[in-house]
Amino acid sequence: MAIVIEREAKTVSEAAISACEELGIPRSEVDIEVLAEGSKGVLGIGSRNARIRVTVKNENLSEKGLRSKKALESILDYLIPTFSVQLKEGPEKIRLDIKDTNDKGLLIGKRGEMIKSLEYVVGKIASRNCEDGRDKRVAIDIDGYKRRKEDNISKLVKETARRVRKMKKPVSLEPMSASERRIAYLTLKREGGVTYETKIEQEQKRIIITPLTKGQTERSST
Repeated sequence: MAIVIEREAKTVSEAAISACEELGIPRSEVDIEVLAEGSKGVLGIGSRNARIRVTVKNENLSEKGLRSKKALESILDYLIPTFSVQLKEGPEKIRLDIKDTNDKGLLIGKRGEMIKSLEYVVGKIASRNCEDGRDKRVAIDIDGYKRRKEDNISKLVKETARRVRKMKKPVSLEPMSASERRIAYLTLKREGGVTYETKIEQEQKRIIITPLTKGQTERSST
């Protein structure tokens, strides 16, 4: 469903510029319908604003997606000199990929904490006064960092499950964050011959992979 908003200003041109700036897209990517021409009146008396209806041509984008992209670009302007942001949307997720920057370390942060903070702030900003796409989750990546990280976690879990089946002994993984554990759980659900549980040690959570014994069914404790 296409994004449609109505805006007004002193002139049609000013209203169009304001709407495009608000959505963070160029004039070429929207259709504009003039609902009312502006009028200066006589000596300023009886003046009326122009009113327009703006329709985004790309029907796969939501208002929250566009607002998310603009919010992220505004934040990055204060942090780094060069970057570009690509927006992609699915039924449940808004993906913002940061590219063309030499400041990846700063934006990623320790164990990806900076990315998580950006996702939280951008999501909050984009959700304000926005209904279209409001329930979609904002996910930010930097030159494929999160994808590579997910692949590495999945590879580690698969290799550990193989060792557990071979040795028939439990193996404990290093403590993981909630997002890392989610990837591990999804991988383990596709691994046969093992079960797993999550234990808390000094406020950290680690996954323990255990071989299935005869007659035991696969289960998990998260």
